[in-house]
Amino acid sequence: MKPQVDLIDSFTDLVVGSSDPRRLAERTLEVAMAMTNGRAGAVFTREGDKVTLFASRGIDQEVLDTLQTVWSRHKSSLEKAEPFYVEDRAGDKRLNKEARATGAPSFAVVPVFEGERLVALVYLDGRNTRFAAEQGITRITKLARIVGKAVADARDGVGRTPREALDDYLERTPSEDLEREKLLLLLNRNEWNIARVSRLMNVTRRTIYLRLARFGIARQKIRKTRPRLAIA
Repeated sequence: MKPQVDLIDSFTDLVVGSSDPRRLAERTLEVAMAMTNGRAGAVFTREGDKVTLFASRGIDQEVLDTLQTVWSRHKSSLEKAEPFYVEDRAGDKRLNKEARATGAPSFAVVPVFEGERLVALVYLDGRNTRFAAEQGITRITKLARIVGKAVADARDGVGRTPREALDDYLERTPSEDLEREKLLLLLNRNEWNIARVSRLMNVTRRTIYLRLARFGIARQKIRKTRPRLAIA
């Protein structure tokens, strides 16, 4: 049992580093992106009929345009707690012609609720079609509860971390899955630099390659600098 406890503690340290709700939302995005091999992610808060950027990781203008398109065309479905998942943007008729032409090949928009009220949206996308399997969407939906608490704390001016919700998620997640997600998180945060990640984990590069093979993780080649938008 102790190895799993140690892994949970280690993973918690990666996710929970600040009492700032916005920072917690950013770190939760990093975890969600790691679980799905995501390219970019964002949290948007709902204010009436408008959605506003709250936190982001690696997004660009196309992400903002895509989210606005989905919100304007599929708001009623999102308000019914139905995630909006596009496996292949180019062929998805739910999007208009402009939205099908540009942007990540696959993306998901997951609604976040506080009680019965839709308060935020979590956006994630990938470099390839079908970037998130059904299990990935389920995990993102569970993590969305942490995002919802972060959004509520920011609104209420509460400077604390929803640690109980995070601990509950970690304790319910198998040790093997946590190890995989931790590895993906480090790889994404370090631009898939195997040598750097091996040093951070205090293991050899060969060990990293063996773990990639064991978890069925395909190596990624990414740009060394991802575009980021400033958050007010």
